[in-house]
Amino acid sequence: MQTAAVVSSLWHDSLLRLTGPVFDKESRQASRRARNYAVRAGYIVLLSVLTLSAWCSVVGIQNRGTATFGVSRGSQVGTFVTVRIVWFQFVAAQLIAAVTLGSSLSDEMRSGRLSVLMTTPITSAHVIVGQLLSVLLQIALLLAMSLPALAVLRMLGGVPWDFVLAGFCVSLVAAMFAGALSLLLSTYHRHCYQAILGGAIFYLIAFVGLPAVATVLISAGKLNEPLTVSVLDLTNPFRALYRSSPQIWQARSSGPGAYFSWPLHCFFMTAVTVALLCIPILRVRRERLGTLFVTRRKTRAPRFLRGSPILWKENRERAFRGSGGTGFAVAALVVCVLTVVAAMTAVRDCEIYVYYTAWGFWMVSLVRVAISAAGAITREKESGAWPVLLTTPLDDGQIMRGKAFAALRRNAVPVLSACAVQMCLLLCVSSSPKAMSVGYCLLSVTGSVFFVLAAGLYFGVRLRTTTAASAATIGAYLCLNYIIGGRFNPLFGWMMWKIVHHGGARGAAVYLLAFGMGTTAFVLDTGLGFFLVRRAQQILRHRVF
Repeated sequence: MQTAAVVSSLWHDSLLRLTGPVFDKESRQASRRARNYAVRAGYIVLLSVLTLSAWCSVVGIQNRGTATFGVSRGSQVGTFVTVRIVWFQFVAAQLIAAVTLGSSLSDEMRSGRLSVLMTTPITSAHVIVGQLLSVLLQIALLLAMSLPALAVLRMLGGVPWDFVLAGFCVSLVAAMFAGALSLLLSTYHRHCYQAILGGAIFYLIAFVGLPAVATVLISAGKLNEPLTVSVLDLTNPFRALYRSSPQIWQARSSGPGAYFSWPLHCFFMTAVTVALLCIPILRVRRERLGTLFVTRRKTRAPRFLRGSPILWKENRERAFRGSGGTGFAVAALVVCVLTVVAAMTAVRDCEIYVYYTAWGFWMVSLVRVAISAAGAITREKESGAWPVLLTTPLDDGQIMRGKAFAALRRNAVPVLSACAVQMCLLLCVSSSPKAMSVGYCLLSVTGSVFFVLAAGLYFGVRLRTTTAASAATIGAYLCLNYIIGGRFNPLFGWMMWKIVHHGGARGAAVYLLAFGMGTTAFVLDTGLGFFLVRRAQQILRHRVF
């Protein structure tokens, strides 16, 4: 017994030397945080829904011949569902790491714990590395939850264990990189949502924009194709996971001679992550706490107030004032020009990047709207000005309308830029009817922006921090438009399978189904948006502190 206790103590001390006491503290507190259990429950629910959706989109629901179909195409079904699960855990791991680590350092500074830690022998490396490893431990547990489902699907055939292992490692390394990037950006931005938004823009430029430009240059003969493709595959986690998927193994053997190895990709991304961690480690120790976010404010001469006082106050905030609008418009113009050029020159390899760029623009603009709407109330709570605002002669309707109009006015240029990119994509690349594409885009933009505004105001009233309110708003939007009323709904997958496998006017039926799902999402967005706005106005004075 004494020998076992000594060995356990030595092992614990050696582990603390490597990770630091911050990792030990965060690991102990993880079991007491309700949000970790909520994340695990939500992860399991989403994983189950996506698995069922993938299964229905391949197998469908048949009254006869189900056993024969399952035996003949079991490997195909197992491969498709497994790839869907691996991609889900890949995206979810990066999102969780970015959101969690984007707020960890700011929470430490806001609560004053970082000031105390800097007076102890604990180094800044222990603080940064401990935060990162504690979150990676929780993400590894989430990824391990998917292994039983993958093991069952492995019995259907068609999925080698190499792909399961590659998906686990690539997802974990990508989450580590996303977390390190959020930690780095959190040392330059005071609020978590600013770090998350900066990380999204970096992903859009580095992992979508640069590969698209490289693809165009390869098609024009300006770059060496095998070398460029090899570099992109080894440095881009999305391309690395795609190259590891079993669907393209046959195409890989007859490719242009590009080299790819997922262990080498993991090693490279780990080295880049270590290099990124060195910057926040040096910055936190050198800048010494409060001077990390010191900014100079310019004083302005007072002037008479005109119009809504809430709108005037929100326009004076520094969160998005005078920044981002011009950059979004210029970037949208460049993307539209490249899309038209790619469509005219028939560069098919660039279409996937055009879709990702349009989706990335749209999500970044919606994140800005969510942050503006939710943060308009939560920032008042964080600064202590919310009770003061409620004691003014302004009624609840004036406060809510002022917050909503200010959020919409701040993000008008990004939303219109994202809409222009979507229109250009649908008119130049998509093969669907143009009138239906334009109608679908207008419905999607109107319903989505209204719902994000309404949900942002509601969660801003219900929750206390801007990070939590913004994350809840975006999560509600994704669930409503991609799972309940979108293409990941099992009912949508089953209907699509019925259309494809039972003849008839397949093209027109597919377009009508997609437009019907878009109309359903619009009705859900507007209906639930009106309910959330009304509910937020009713409970506006219930959660003051």
